[in-house]
Amino acid sequence: MHTQFTTEVDEQGRVSLAPELLSALQLSPGATLMLELKKGRIVLEPLPEEPELIEKDGLLVVRPRITGNIANWVQQDRDERIAQLSKELE
Repeated sequence: MHTQFTTEVDEQGRVSLAPELLSALQLSPGATLMLELKKGRIVLEPLPEEPELIEKDGLLVVRPRITGNIANWVQQDRDERIAQLSKELE
């Protein structure tokens, strides 16, 4: 997919990414990006999210960070379950 977007640098040196781009890359607020300068171009690359370790009842438990559009995931899961149930009822 080759898509172009334009944005501006604000007074604090920040840039905003288009919502369509964030959605396509499954980025959410707080996501970490690597910024690299290559031949006069800025390259942004999403870094993998590190799961969080928390202590629960004396045990270390992994609490992953959920990124992307959760509503889409829920709808996709529902569609898959309905399709499976339809096959079973045939």
